[in-house]
Amino acid sequence: MTEAPQTEFPSLRLLNRLARYRFMTVAQLIATGAGKDRKHLGQVLRRLEGHKHAGMLAWGVRPGLGRLPRMYYLKPAGAAALAAYFREEPARYGPIARTPKFTVDHLHRRHCVDCHIALDAAMEAEGGSVARYVAYYGGPGPWPGANGQAKADPIKLRLASGRALIPDAICDLQRGDGRRQLHALEMCMDRGGTDRARIVRQIESHCEAMSDGALSDALGLDRGYRLLCVFENRPSLDAVRRRLADEGVGENFARLILMNTHKRSRDDFASGWVDAAGDPAPF
Repeated sequence: MTEAPQTEFPSLRLLNRLARYRFMTVAQLIATGAGKDRKHLGQVLRRLEGHKHAGMLAWGVRPGLGRLPRMYYLKPAGAAALAAYFREEPARYGPIARTPKFTVDHLHRRHCVDCHIALDAAMEAEGGSVARYVAYYGGPGPWPGANGQAKADPIKLRLASGRALIPDAICDLQRGDGRRQLHALEMCMDRGGTDRARIVRQIESHCEAMSDGALSDALGLDRGYRLLCVFENRPSLDAVRRRLADEGVGENFARLILMNTHKRSRDDFASGWVDAAGDPAPF
């Protein structure tokens, strides 16, 4: 996707960010350099809404969470404006044609976007890039799959056990040293400790996919992947890691399962990772 120059008008930069990250709060837009002043950004967003270039989602106040920030997304007219400026096809920008309906995964989706933003920053810092990133809520353009067939978003794997696996995100990285790495990302929200069994089963499914090469086959690639598990906090991470050890899940893939907290990965995606054995792991 062509990136808008920083010197271009604010609405162009903002539309570009929405095309890349899909759903964004004002704070996230500021974090990506789409603007510095919240008031001015709000004015630009309202203008884009008026032109039907961007859509807005609001949740109001939720018990235990307070007022949830609004999220903005790219609409077809916004994709058409970007395409006209850069002389590309509108589909390349992955516009969202219908108003999305999601209520229970606001934090989950927002945290996934935080990771995408931080991952972009980490790759830029080391002289690499995120060559491709597709989340469970979609991404701009299809991912070319095996035999030249486009892989629909989101990427859904059918495992030999009969399980279905939809990773929160798949990211193909061009590292600064020239290596190409494939990663799957899971945002592990354990809902106050009540959902850890589901997280363990999700990691177990990834181990099966690693063993069978399911993701590589689906994407038409000749390389395996590492799993990045991002937790709400350190106690949650440690509890799941202990449970994996107790149940013998992922013993043969411990070095390929990396874990971190949301805050640490958001602040610096390249640091703070440990593997499933509890040892520090380089990203």
